[in-house]
Amino acid sequence: MDEAKYEEALTLIDSSLAILPSWEEHYFYRSLILQKLNRYSESLQDINTFLTIHPENAEANHNKATVLSDLRRYDEALEFFEKAITLKPNDEQYYGNAGIAAFDLQRFGLAEKYLKMSIAINPEVALIHSYLGLLYILNQELRKARLPLDRALNIDPNHYHANFHRGLYFRLSGHPDSAILDYQKALTVKDHDYKLHSNICIAYLDLKMYDKALESCNQSIALNGSLAEQFVNRGVAQLNLEEYDEALSDFNHALTLDPNNIRALLSKAKVYYKKDQLDLAIDAAHKAVTMNPNFADARHLYGILLIKKTGGKKGCDHIKIACELHDQYACETLRNVCKK
Repeated sequence: MDEAKYEEALTLIDSSLAILPSWEEHYFYRSLILQKLNRYSESLQDINTFLTIHPENAEANHNKATVLSDLRRYDEALEFFEKAITLKPNDEQYYGNAGIAAFDLQRFGLAEKYLKMSIAINPEVALIHSYLGLLYILNQELRKARLPLDRALNIDPNHYHANFHRGLYFRLSGHPDSAILDYQKALTVKDHDYKLHSNICIAYLDLKMYDKALESCNQSIALNGSLAEQFVNRGVAQLNLEEYDEALSDFNHALTLDPNNIRALLSKAKVYYKKDQLDLAIDAAHKAVTMNPNFADARHLYGILLIKKTGGKKGCDHIKIACELHDQYACETLRNVCKK
């Protein structure tokens, strides 16, 4: 097992059972091996067998919880992490994994509690600091996110999650150039995470480096093209590179994956506008406004398109609404176009 030769380990542990069928710890160790082999259902069956004999074994309860997490059964996983904590209340790993399970359930208050308890016992685990930082990011508490992310990278400068999460912090804080640096560090550790490539694409879009953005979006989609936003982002890169047909194809595909994706619909309107297909642009922008009347970008574009079409007051009414929704560019249009 130490050499990660899990198939050989499995053969040996099965041989041990043949020699001594009454040795119940066989099931404990085989569960660990099967989990490493991604045979989660069999792993769960073995750890359950062991727990029928030793239900108060803290490590077995913890191991069952990790298998349940691998199966994305986070509610059950959290229950067994908490049981392990009750049985052995001084193990930072139990608190840390309970915090991550609570995080996956989006129970951020509970996750913060367990992550901080883990750090209090052992402050030298980069992963736990990294998840605490990501928790603050997702909870829209960016100011609180920086410190735990920096601590994670002080502990381990090459930590994948910490570089990825701090890159996300920089991007959302309006520093896409710094985000790229952290993302690239994460790539040196693991280059096959489609979500990482997708985030790199967005950072390049923010930097208006559309060729680079397109390259990263292509890599993300090649690894796992399952999310509408991946195709929206690639379409935005293509739109800015004046590859209009390709962009339109991506926006349409995004809408098949998520019919309510307002960014895809609004971006379609921009493509039609660039192709001088004003009626199609107006129709797409109107659908976006209908989908979300408080989406300022949709109101602004719809208003501009109506002005192009009719030159009438109706377009300015939409731009005024966009300005009232705190769209700075809409306010400029209101002053420079509609006031005239």
